[in-house]
Amino acid sequence: MKYESRKFIDLIQGVTSKWVNWDPPRPINVGDYGMINNETGEFDWEGNLYKTTSNIGIDMTDPALRPIEQDEGDDKYIVKSWGVTTKELNVSAEADVPGGVNVALKVNFQFDGRKPAAALVMYKPRYISLPNNERIILLLKSRPDVLKGKYVVTEVISCAAYMMYMSSQSKAENFTVTLKATGPVVPAVNAGGAAGFTWSAETICGLYREGSNSTLKYMPLYRLKKPRHKFWWPFGQRGDEKIDDAIDRWEDVDPPWDPLDDEGEEDEIYDAEMHGDFGVFNDGYPDNDDDL
Repeated sequence: MKYESRKFIDLIQGVTSKWVNWDPPRPINVGDYGMINNETGEFDWEGNLYKTTSNIGIDMTDPALRPIEQDEGDDKYIVKSWGVTTKELNVSAEADVPGGVNVALKVNFQFDGRKPAAALVMYKPRYISLPNNERIILLLKSRPDVLKGKYVVTEVISCAAYMMYMSSQSKAENFTVTLKATGPVVPAVNAGGAAGFTWSAETICGLYREGSNSTLKYMPLYRLKKPRHKFWWPFGQRGDEKIDDAIDRWEDVDPPWDPLDDEGEEDEIYDAEMHGDFGVFNDGYPDNDDDL
């Protein structure tokens, strides 16, 4: 597979409308703007709203404009693409492991093997989002020269540990992953805490990536949005259409590539259908199988 990153990102984006940060230790922050790399699926950073100067006197250090961080949340966030089922295993029997190691999370994934499928696990997820404040709307409108056509990161999900897996098997597969923590597993353990984590996995047959360094704050998942097309139009050119400029009404960003095949390449048949490239007889039917 030429770009495993794009295939994995595409599978997760298809079920969550969120984007995978292929390098979770690398920060992607709320307010970042840029584009998606068509070949790798990764975010190409161009700047951040909080560092963008404007001529309308908006103070982006105002606490009311700062990103909103969730204080509490679930212990885990598990995403699976189509073709995957999960079963969270009972960890109580393994809670008292010699050496002061406790099992924080153990999940079994069943891949049906019909096509590539992916899974993402985050431990102690925390949600950070862009406030839905009209001054941020005004900031964007004041800088169309910089921000028009760009995608904006409106939410980031950080975590204390993450695991990514994409099966490459052409048959059914079971995959079990376990996260162990040094010290007690308690709600107070969160991203950036002092507890140590270690992932272990069974029967790895595909792409496997993980992180569990307690000194880091991982950012594996984020949401990209873009203003609707007429957002940039002067009010006098919008006609009778009412445009809601609120951030939470912006459009989610779709992948810039055509649907991908099992090898992660853009599907040639889909592309031919979209551009009318099929060879046909006068009766409108394909002239031979080679044209399909």
